[in-house]
Amino acid sequence: MFSYFDYLLKQLLIEKYPNINNDSSDLDTISEKVITEEYRKFLDKVAVRITIDMFEREEYVNAILKLARMERIIIAFNIIQGIELREIAYLLNTSADSVYSQKNTALKRLKAELANIK
Repeated sequence: MFSYFDYLLKQLLIEKYPNINNDSSDLDTISEKVITEEYRKFLDKVAVRITIDMFEREEYVNAILKLARMERIIIAFNIIQGIELREIAYLLNTSADSVYSQKNTALKRLKAELANIK
């Protein structure tokens, strides 16, 4: 799975920065911060798509879309898709503890948001 994400990220970077070539030496000229940010934007788009495809009720989708980007990614990938937190931490280039903490915060925010819907 990760190799597919890595492939998609590489294609995304090549589209966004057309002056670079497809070899790794040119990709290395882009800073790690830029790559991480572009990757997280990409993962967020995937998370939004997963959320929209999974839930029929608009209230649930809207509640998840109100979360911060990282929280939305974690909820979509862990809760909806069942990807382990350590794998999500790898994708987000962060620690598993950070992902765990953000997941708990997101679940609290979702619970509060969904309580207002009823």
